[in-house]
Amino acid sequence: MTCPNDPKPLPCPQLVATPLIGTELMALRSPGRPKDMEKREAILDAAMRLFAERGIEGVPIESVASAAGVSKVTIYANFKDKSAILEAIVLRETNRLADRIAEISQSGGSLADRLKRVGGALVTMLTEPCHLALDRCLGLEAQRNPELARRFFEAGPGHLRDILAGMLMEASAAGEMNLTCARTASEDLLGLWLGFSAIERRFLCTASQHDVLSARVDRGVDLFIRANAA
Repeated sequence: MTCPNDPKPLPCPQLVATPLIGTELMALRSPGRPKDMEKREAILDAAMRLFAERGIEGVPIESVASAAGVSKVTIYANFKDKSAILEAIVLRETNRLADRIAEISQSGGSLADRLKRVGGALVTMLTEPCHLALDRCLGLEAQRNPELARRFFEAGPGHLRDILAGMLMEASAAGEMNLTCARTASEDLLGLWLGFSAIERRFLCTASQHDVLSARVDRGVDLFIRANAA
């Protein structure tokens, strides 16, 4: 079977047969390796906090350098510009969640239990105040630069979708569920987890209570499992 929502259909087994891990994706995006990973992490931490507070346009490189305790030269040795820093933040946060998904997928418990823990980790991360503010920042940058928006999507939601598709494909291969397309299934599940809450946050600029989010994740997983029962 092929993925019906892809303009260039790709067989689902090929989709996750040779997935790029975060370090490989970063290698494709950035020439060379940072000279000092600790300084690079300090830059990303500082930029994430400042971008969330003021937006990318409201934060000069000098402010990032000062908050990170590095020089402007060090920043430009690692990143071309502020957009490249923001892209690296998106990829880093996605990879942190990917590590958590990998840990959960290899743990015990039923498929429903594992998916509920993955969904819980996802909505917890996305509804942290810093991530909510960063999401609004990304939305503004996407409007200014469609090509940058595409890169943000590939580093963040697109990458996450494919990681989840890999987990679902493994479950299908193990006979835990019956899927025709792992990518489409992962999009369906993400929609069940995040659908209305994303609209709510956009209009009300408030985060749902943790118990409400947990209940939504559980409901979404139960519906998903029933719809794709083996």
